[in-house]
Amino acid sequence: MEVTTAVTILDKLLNVVGLIRDGKIKKEVHTDEALFALYAALSETKAYISSLAEGKPDDRKHEHKLAHMWHKASIPLRYIDPDLAKRCFDKGNYWIDPNSWSEASIKENRIAIDQILESIRELLLN
Repeated sequence: MEVTTAVTILDKLLNVVGLIRDGKIKKEVHTDEALFALYAALSETKAYISSLAEGKPDDRKHEHKLAHMWHKASIPLRYIDPDLAKRCFDKGNYWIDPNSWSEASIKENRIAIDQILESIRELLLN
């Protein structure tokens, strides 16, 4: 094998390794972004639900903020878990108009807090 051929092959191999490494780094960044956004939406949602349980009135402005947070969380998540991304998007849609969703629809679409939390745990373990 000629030296130039060997160098060319080695160069191409290093490029492939670099692309694989870059892809892994990008996936890790997307995962971190998604998890951060998910935890923010989840924490804010749990706090809001607790305030409702304490007897505070519905707050449409806060619900719209929650919708935005869930929609925002779905964006980086689409790269690593498209199903969970869709469910987070649906959770955002829920907060746009919570009264239009039945308990059965929430469970069927798997957007209950405990269902999403379980999916996040699974994502963390993988």
